Amino acid sequence: MLRRSTAQGTRFLLGLLVGELLASSLLAVVAYLVGTVVAFVAPLPLREVLTAVIVLGLGVADLMNRTPHIWRQVPQGFVRTMPPGRLGLVWGFDLGLLFTTQKSTSLTWAALAAVTLLLPSTSWLVLGTMAVVGVVTVAIRSVNWSRRPLARVGDRSRPWFAVMRRVAGVGLLALAVVTAVGALSW
Repeated sequence: MLRRSTAQGTRFLLGLLVGELLASSLLAVVAYLVGTVVAFVAPLPLREVLTAVIVLGLGVADLMNRTPHIWRQVPQGFVRTMPPGRLGLVWGFDLGLLFTTQKSTSLTWAALAAVTLLLPSTSWLVLGTMAVVGVVTVAIRSVNWSRRPLARVGDRSRPWFAVMRRVAGVGLLALAVVTAVGALSW
């Protein structure tokens, strides 16, 4: 889109940012409410152990190439039927909900579990930051791609998914151990 029209591409990216921030705000409210209730009924060491178990499971899932996600995407037909700003808004809202898109690693789920169980008061900061970083990454990649000739082969990032999952899996396992040790040292 940026290659065809800078104005349309910019409207799309701004819509993407607004959509992601709206959805991440909605998700942050849910994480805050759930986390506050859980914090009221469960002491911190128990929540830390639960977080460690969840992170351990996510790390194992990544190592087994079984990152949890739903196999669906925003309908591709929207690209042809919606104006750029609205398309970005819809796409961003879908991405910002986290549950509705494919994941390459479980890092997002680990962050969501940790913020909900351990520090729900930071849910908007964490999820909002994730949304902004995601959109900035898309924007940088889009600008770089719009300046290059079109590739003759498909997406070259696919081979990296397995490597990313393994690295994330090992990192999540290490994080689970650190979290469990911290919980058990109480």
